[in-house]
Amino acid sequence: MCSSVWSQRGNIHGKVMNDFTKEPVPFASIFWKKAGFGSTSDSAGNFIVRLSHNLDDTLVVSYVGFADVYKRIRNTTKDTADVELILRELKQANTVEVKSKFNKGLRWWKFIVANKAKNNPYKYQNYSYELYNKMELDINNVSRKYFTDKKLLKPFVFLLDNIDSVSDHKPFLPIYMTEALSDYYYSTDPRKVREEIKAAKTEGMKNESMLQFIGGINQKVNVYENFTNALGKEFISPLSDVGDKYYNYKGADTQYISGQRYLHLLFTPKREGENTFSGDCWIHGGNWGIYRINLNISATANINYVNRLSILQEFSLRPDSAWMFAKDKTVIDFTPFGKEKLSFIARKTSTYKDVKVNDPYITKKLATNAQKEEVIVDDAARDKDTQFWSLQRHEELSSNEQKVYRMMDTIKTIPAFIKYTKALTFIFDGHKKYGDIEIGPWYKWISGNQLERLRTRFDLGTTEQFSKYLRLHGYLAYGFKDARFKGRADVTYKLPGDMGITLFSSFTHDLDNGRTRYNDEDITTDNIFSQLIRRPNIPQKFLGVEEIKIAITKEWKNKFSVQPFFTRTSFETFNPLPTTSSLLSHATQSQIASSEAGLRLRYAPGERTFARHRKEVKLKSNLPIFEVRGAWGIKNVFRSNYQYLRLNANISQGVRIPRWGKLNYMVYGGKIFTDESLPFMLLETHPGNEIYYYNKQSFNLMNRFEYVSDKFAGINIEHNLEKKFLNLLPFMRKSNMRQFWNFKSVWGNLTDKSRALNRIEYYNEYRLRSLRGGFYTEIGTGFENIFKLFRIDFVWRNAPLRNIPPGLNPLLFKSNTNDFGVFGSVRLQF
Repeated sequence: MCSSVWSQRGNIHGKVMNDFTKEPVPFASIFWKKAGFGSTSDSAGNFIVRLSHNLDDTLVVSYVGFADVYKRIRNTTKDTADVELILRELKQANTVEVKSKFNKGLRWWKFIVANKAKNNPYKYQNYSYELYNKMELDINNVSRKYFTDKKLLKPFVFLLDNIDSVSDHKPFLPIYMTEALSDYYYSTDPRKVREEIKAAKTEGMKNESMLQFIGGINQKVNVYENFTNALGKEFISPLSDVGDKYYNYKGADTQYISGQRYLHLLFTPKREGENTFSGDCWIHGGNWGIYRINLNISATANINYVNRLSILQEFSLRPDSAWMFAKDKTVIDFTPFGKEKLSFIARKTSTYKDVKVNDPYITKKLATNAQKEEVIVDDAARDKDTQFWSLQRHEELSSNEQKVYRMMDTIKTIPAFIKYTKALTFIFDGHKKYGDIEIGPWYKWISGNQLERLRTRFDLGTTEQFSKYLRLHGYLAYGFKDARFKGRADVTYKLPGDMGITLFSSFTHDLDNGRTRYNDEDITTDNIFSQLIRRPNIPQKFLGVEEIKIAITKEWKNKFSVQPFFTRTSFETFNPLPTTSSLLSHATQSQIASSEAGLRLRYAPGERTFARHRKEVKLKSNLPIFEVRGAWGIKNVFRSNYQYLRLNANISQGVRIPRWGKLNYMVYGGKIFTDESLPFMLLETHPGNEIYYYNKQSFNLMNRFEYVSDKFAGINIEHNLEKKFLNLLPFMRKSNMRQFWNFKSVWGNLTDKSRALNRIEYYNEYRLRSLRGGFYTEIGTGFENIFKLFRIDFVWRNAPLRNIPPGLNPLLFKSNTNDFGVFGSVRLQF
């Protein structure tokens, strides 16, 4: 975009802007088409050009990678209006054409790579600066006709008064704005980050899901690294050591800024379908450091719901000839409804002041961290007035940004806005609030299974309005076939402040509904959809559970947590599982009951937690997570029947392998120490899956309660290759599909006493099994991101028979489960 005004001195003054990022375009060419003369915009996008000597002439703005702009101007002293021109980026071609035998662009790239170590701002042991962050969210492709034609949107017609009308391009509506001013400290070895937010201002839509959706642009990009992440996907930097294998380079023009020579380098991807960028950068002609770089994802990059993503970085040259951050800007065009439809544009700008490097004070500050990355918000951060922001923000707000603050004070009071927000929350979250209480989830109100036939359930819980720290929740369910009431009541209390202590207690009298032992967050089968996707000819199996649980959780800031707990549980079995009476091991025993006192230890370094009233959402880092759990079964406490010690441990991690996608793994194992026989519900029941929806944590060709063990060890691996091999096929390069493979295997065994009590391998309507010191393995592969949403898994099972008693037919011990299966699932991801 170029804005200009007539000057009394016969000059036109203006500024060249990028229509998408709203950033200045430096060194653009501006000239008169007829007169033939012109000028160049400076490093800030500003320009001055003399008036044409022709009465009618056309002002042309030209820059590599953008469509030329033509504006007819009549040379009269009466025409003093501002002139607005749009400079739009072109769709990049697949390659930068280099016709000469000598490619100076490739030579410049080699010099950049050779000097990366000395020019990379991350080379310092530590640094600090004052950081100013600004984020704006806009609705794009908005039109008055769209609002007036849609009955649901008519109450919001007044918002059109805030639509950006500066440009003649498709207008956008700013709806969200946040600013933050902080002191930022960083060290490289050991890696530590500390951010002290001293001022924060947030206006607009504060919907938590939307904020998490756009939160990915908070990642800082280092163009000097070989690979960088954007929205969770790996991109190959044009400054990578192997950049010449992925990019074509072209040397363009040369400019002088403050007497120093800068070179203009262009780059585009060599091939379609790879996660690469197109764009340009300005290079210092003396030390080969980057002064300014523009990155735009290639049109065929494998990233969902993003039409355009642009990253701008600027660096400043320090007196010691070293480069340091000056400005970052990321702009993302989210298109969940398709191109040219209503979309969202997120813009995040970061600027840096008062940069200090290798300062002992920084080390002292970082030593106060309780974890590697820590954010501290000042108690008065949200209380800063308008005058404070006018003086302290690093750059003035644009007219569109100023409109957001005024507009959102109005929209939050509109009845239609409140009504629509509640309706959407009920549909997608499942719960509906009525002041202090809430009902739901609605998808559990009606369900069915072979034991209850028709099941109804109604949940009631308290909301944040009742208490920010205390939550009461319960449900009542009824099965029409067994004519039984079931239910649950639980209480959660978080101690005020930042002590990280949570108290929990619950009472449950219900079926287990497919829940895995020790996991209260599993998706249970008592929902309206579960029966629609069950695998055929597999009887549904239930345990009746009556349980009292008490737990106290203490989590420190370094993400180490301790949870002592106590449970008292009694079990009832239903057909086709073995009868409860057949599992009794003592002459005076009338029920299967256990009392456990235990301790759970968990360490998840770098994990981020979004606390919600109903539950916490944990975002894992790329560091390993360690968990150990021990439980002591205490006999004759609350009429318990068993004495044992149970130990379980696991390590899990998700890591990126440069150029080879993402690898997730979990290694686990456990053992139960006891001198007596235990019924199968107190053993380790290896998780099975009896529906066609793929479960990452289970063995998908294993039935529920098919295998049990009292000592076991296993590993789960999934490697998402993204498009590494699919791109070898030319017709797949424009496809959105991604490929993966996975491997799950578990070794297990069972004592003779427990095998005899549970009738292991005994022919019955349903047969419990032991791995007998062998392995159960599933190997799978498949494709995900089909139509940007669906995933299909092809799974093979291998469960060899071992240690068959002599004289018995091995076929009696073989499972009738298929050794191959196809599963589907839905994955919403970038």
